[in-house]
Amino acid sequence: MRSQTFFENKVTSLVIDAEVDNYILPKIVGVSPTDNAVYFSETDIKHAIDDLKRSRAQGHDEIPGCVVKDLKDIVAMPLCWLFNIIIITTGCIPKAWKISKIIPVFKKGNRSKIENYQPISNNSSLSKVFEKCLIKKLFNTLSHDSLMGTFQHSFRPGCSTTTAGVALHDFIASSLDSGKKVITYSTDWTAAFDLLRPNLLVKRMLELNVPHHLVNVILNFLSNRSSYVNINDSNSYVTGVPYGCVQGSVLGPVLFNIYVSRLAEIITESIPSAHVTAYADDCYIAISSNPSDLNNTLSNVQNLLIKQIEWLKMIGMSPNLGKTELVVFGHSSECVLRISDTPLTSKNTIKVLGVKFEKNLKWGYHANYIIKKAGSQTYSLRLLNKVLPRHLFKQVIFAHFVSHITYASPIWAGNLNTQDVRRFETLLNKALRLYCRDHNRTLSNFQLHESSNIRTFKGLVTLNDAIFLHSICSTSNTPLALRLFEQSFTNDRFPERINFCDFSSKRIGRSSFINRSKSISETIPFQWPDLPRVKFKMKMKRAIGPTFGL
Repeated sequence: MRSQTFFENKVTSLVIDAEVDNYILPKIVGVSPTDNAVYFSETDIKHAIDDLKRSRAQGHDEIPGCVVKDLKDIVAMPLCWLFNIIIITTGCIPKAWKISKIIPVFKKGNRSKIENYQPISNNSSLSKVFEKCLIKKLFNTLSHDSLMGTFQHSFRPGCSTTTAGVALHDFIASSLDSGKKVITYSTDWTAAFDLLRPNLLVKRMLELNVPHHLVNVILNFLSNRSSYVNINDSNSYVTGVPYGCVQGSVLGPVLFNIYVSRLAEIITESIPSAHVTAYADDCYIAISSNPSDLNNTLSNVQNLLIKQIEWLKMIGMSPNLGKTELVVFGHSSECVLRISDTPLTSKNTIKVLGVKFEKNLKWGYHANYIIKKAGSQTYSLRLLNKVLPRHLFKQVIFAHFVSHITYASPIWAGNLNTQDVRRFETLLNKALRLYCRDHNRTLSNFQLHESSNIRTFKGLVTLNDAIFLHSICSTSNTPLALRLFEQSFTNDRFPERINFCDFSSKRIGRSSFINRSKSISETIPFQWPDLPRVKFKMKMKRAIGPTFGL
């Protein structure tokens, strides 16, 4: 099958071109079976099964996740016995769990070209349960910060692409507020998850003092793997997979984060004040500079980027300089860096996990980008409106329309001007008129939102801001939460409330989520810090009705 050959050759060519640290694996001695801390319990197995998605997608064993969940009480005991045998006695994972069924998932561009598809592995459901148990055991032994670093926002409780964007935005806004320029660049790595070297991952885990019995199992998980491509129920030939962390697996993202966890150390060794934010292989580095020292700082950033690329190559990654972006926030002139005789010119915008940051920290460009992207879907909505019942069409509106116009809204939506807010409201109302079948435009905006029970754009943004604020306050161990708590205080008259300060003296600083937390908390009309997430979300939805802001 041509797709299998393409994916295989792509990784092989990148591996051949790489100059990698040839670390020789030492002999790793496990633990004594008498150590009760290494054993899994039936409760661990049941919790892992509960976290499994109720999906009908099947791996090589053709057992969907929904079947495992339905049989949780029956399979928990034999799985507990099997998992303990693996981790204590053999350290070997069953061969059937190491065979991945690859489903090519379209990314963008021409659908007829195989290079526009991303290979996602469908793995055994039982393997996913084991991986979830292994991850829990790993983080019970060492903290998230120890294993992945504080700069990493993927696969961490309370973190997401939004927290990554908010953290970067706060650093840039605070630096501009103090009269500094901020040099920010992003790096792009080709096929990053597919190029992980198991021997170098083991080297990193041993440096982090990961218990040897877990290292042995993880090494076995990555060794002697194979895969085949499945398209329209047709399978390709089976081929070996000597590299990579199994893209699509439960354990893969954690292993990748551990693999690149030294990245922040590499950067701060050169520039101690550098701010690093990452979400898996998407990495953004920001360095503040006094205006008078900008040229010297640019020279240091150039040396840093060269050092970063060299380190990435040493661990087998393939940096793509063609997709590296550079922006100098607060600086009007163009700046140029030279990396391996390749010029890297600063731009007016940088895309951070789907959000376009302008170098003056305004959001008109991003608003235009989102409105254009969401507006192109209205034609599809018109077609679906003719065939879908109302409850299904409403789900489509939320999943493929509302989710686009409110994605990562705590970063940017609270800073829009009145004109841009009206444009979003108008765009949303077009979708609601389809839902209400108001083709003659007889309903007012108030009646549209009341009839559809879908909130206004302003209401959606306010709701997302409040939920995001509650989420950060609930995860007090993250750097973003610590930054937020720097600007919080309690009142003796109302000790159950959290009050926030705005220390910014300029408009730029006020645009960050941290400094907007004061106004956001004032929109919450009830006592909230001690509420669990589900209950808080439910009460906040009641407080912000569909006609909020009209």
